[in-house]
Parts: sequence; C-alpha cells; structure tokens
Amino acid sequence: MFGIEILEIVIGLIFVFLLLSLLATTLNEIIMQWLYSRGKNLHIALQTMLDDESDVLCEKFFEHPLIQKLKKQGTKGFPPYISNRYFSKVLTELLCQGEHATLDEIEAGIKGLPKGKTREVLLTFIRDAKGNLEQFKSDLEMWYQEVMNQATGWYKRRVQQVLFALGLILSIAFNADTFRIAQKLSVDPEARREIIDQAYVYMQQEQLSGRDTSRTIDSLRQQVRQLIDEEVKMASTALGMGWQLAPRINLKSGAWWKYIGQSLMGWIVTAFAITLGAPFWFDLLKRVMNIRASSKKPGVKEDAEAT
Repeated sequence: MFGIEILEIVIGLIFVFLLLSLLATTLNEIIMQWLYSRGKNLHIALQTMLDDESDVLCEKFFEHPLIQKLKKQGTKGFPPYISNRYFSKVLTELLCQGEHATLDEIEAGIKGLPKGKTREVLLTFIRDAKGNLEQFKSDLEMWYQEVMNQATGWYKRRVQQVLFALGLILSIAFNADTFRIAQKLSVDPEARREIIDQAYVYMQQEQLSGRDTSRTIDSLRQQVRQLIDEEVKMASTALGMGWQLAPRINLKSGAWWKYIGQSLMGWIVTAFAITLGAPFWFDLLKRVMNIRASSKKPGVKEDAEAT
C-alpha cells in the first residue's frame, strides 16, 4: 500500500505540472505572437545575413512580390517561413536586377554592393561556383539553411526564457509550491483520490477529443480561461493551492517573510517543471497511470474508473 501511495503522490504532482504547463504554454504562445513572432525572427535572421552597417538587401528582399505574397492577406509584418528555393531565387534577381541573369551579371551586381561581410560572402560563393549558376544558387540555399537553423535555436531559447518567467509567475499566482503540494498529497487520502479522479477524467477527454489546435489569439485566450475556470480551479481546490491559508501580506511581518522564504524553492521547482512542456507531462502521466492500474490487485476496480 505504501508503494501505491507514493505512486499516487507522483501522479498528483505530474497532473499539477501538466495543467500549469498547458496554461503557461498557451500564455507563452499569445506573448510570442505579440512580441516575438516567427516572422520577426525570420526578419532578424535575414538582416544579419544581408545587411552590414547599412540596409543593403534585406528591405528590398521583403518588398519583392514573391515574398509579399507569402504573408497572410490583410496583415502587416513578415511571412513566418521562406523556403530555400525562394530565398535563392529572389536574392539572385535582386543582385542582377532581372529574372534570367548569367553568373557574370550576378557577380557585377555583387561588386556594386557596399563593402562589407555580405559582399565578401557572396563573392566567395561566386568563386566557389566556378561559372556554374546552379552551384551558386545551391551555395546560397545552404547558407540560408544554416542561418535558419541558428534562428530556430534563438527562437527556442527565447521561448524557454519566457516560459520559465511565466512558470514562476503562475507558481506564485496559484501558490503552487511543489513541496507543499507533495506534503498535502502525502497526508490527505481524500485529496489524492480527488486529484487522481480528475487526472483520469482529463486523460480520457484528451484522448477522445484532443486540445484545440487553432492558433488565433481569440482561441488561445479562450483556452486560458477554460484552463483557469475548470481544470486548474478544481485541482487548486483539491490540493489547497492558492493564498487563502497563507499569512496576510504584511511587509513588516516576520511570519509573512518566513512563509515566502519557505515557498520560494517550491515555486522555482514548479517553474522548472513547467518549462519541460505539457506534452512531456501528459506522456508521463499516461505511463504512471498505467503502472498504477497494473499494480492493483485483480478484481479491484479503480475509484476513478468507477467514477
């Protein structure tokens, strides 16, 4: 029985991490759409490639009709994705001011650019091509792909940074102290039962319907409201999360500062758990629930299943 209790405590913690991860991920996506869209990230990457101290090619590149048509109709900004082939096609047209140029004409266009690293890189590709236009275009595409790989890394690091900050804010807002939650689950069988029932029902709903995959701001806001009003609220009630039982905010009170000090490490642990992402916790929850189900004696029904 002791082993089952430990497993149920783990399930409770995983489920809390899952719900908060879903909430943080959804909020994070809203923020990234506002501030750090993939289109902006792409623009920064191409500025790094094509411009030195002054705007050499980047602005002209994004003004090209082929790139303009990649944007969502009626929106400003930049397209979220440009293929390697489109990059080389548009860039070669800009360098030679025409659609069907020879490598010599492209080289002349490159030599007309201001002196800088962009000009040197493009001239290097001209030399390596040895008169082969297709080789030059291939080198351009490889260069673009390398920069895009780095840009993806920048974007992911930025997402992780924002996600950790959101995780810490949510941990404090919901008073989701990992250690206090574990303590509550270890001494309160009723809380364990409620949270496992909720986790079981949630798993079944997710497997049958899945989450809304729409990525509009309105749908993301709706997901946030639903998570807070339903799943997170129910889990908070079962586990005693929140600030109802905490000391009153009083900057001169030693008890209040003691409570904050005792909770700080638990909030940080929760924030780090949130950065692992909802898919990680959902997969782990399924595995641990299966282990719990298989550890029950034959003929004994799960409380959650009966519910």
